[in-house]
Amino acid sequence: MTTRHRFADLATVSFMTLVWGFSWPVTIVGLRYCDPMLLASLRCVLGGSLIYLWMLRKPDRERYDRKGLQTALVVGSFWVGIPTALSVWALQYIGGGLGAILQSTVPFFIAFFAHFYLGQNQLNVGKIAGMVLGFIGIIVLFSDDPTNAENAWALAGGLAVVLSAVSIGFAQSYSLKHFKGKDNTSFNMYLQVFGGLVILPFAFFRGLPRFETSGELLGVLFFLSLFATAIPFTMYFELFRRVDFVVLSMMAYVIPVVAVVAGIVWLGERMSLIDVAGSVLVIVGVLLATQFDLLRSKLFPRSIL
Repeated sequence: MTTRHRFADLATVSFMTLVWGFSWPVTIVGLRYCDPMLLASLRCVLGGSLIYLWMLRKPDRERYDRKGLQTALVVGSFWVGIPTALSVWALQYIGGGLGAILQSTVPFFIAFFAHFYLGQNQLNVGKIAGMVLGFIGIIVLFSDDPTNAENAWALAGGLAVVLSAVSIGFAQSYSLKHFKGKDNTSFNMYLQVFGGLVILPFAFFRGLPRFETSGELLGVLFFLSLFATAIPFTMYFELFRRVDFVVLSMMAYVIPVVAVVAGIVWLGERMSLIDVAGSVLVIVGVLLATQFDLLRSKLFPRSIL
């Protein structure tokens, strides 16, 4: 790979990191005007529709048989629909920075499912140590008195985001095992549309969902569907085929930093000392779990760890 291509890939990863980091506070703004399940569904369906419009220029689009569509439905539900719904719902009770930090645990669950579901030898000393450290951080984040009503809802929101990370970890492993197609863009489009449609009925669980038309909400939907869904997910699937996992995994611990800074500057979010301590443990755990192999190869090339 040439230096020019490396720079382009790094710029792409940086763009994805920024827009996914900013998507957390942007979503909180959207919740002022729209119910969470409807907002989550619209983000996915509109994002998938934009990908479809972009695909129309490709005459050689891959056609999916019934099995391929079933795979896309499962992966779309667990990678896109359920995690998006859980995360957006959670942002009613927790800050965007904390939400991004909790979802940064996705690499833990990718390693877990790759080991136990795919049978890959993904767990080593570094990954296990990182996972343990990360889960200690989660416990610290949830250590506030759960009997307090406000803390109880915050706990529920935090657990929802962790569950979204579990769902993404499973979906990525399921995709590796069952997706046999070659057109990642088409697959991505199906994931977004199926994921959005799966969660749409939950928006009407208590009757007609709230949707207050405003310029701010339209701006939120435009940003979330185009800049936080259609463009970065298409980029991600393209990079996934050729870019070192170490580079892509950097997003896991940089996205929360962007989300925290954006939340503090834009929305005036605050983090307690407990939040800071738990967040540091989670981020260090993710860093250790994703970068341990690289550090080991550089520092201890003959290590048996």
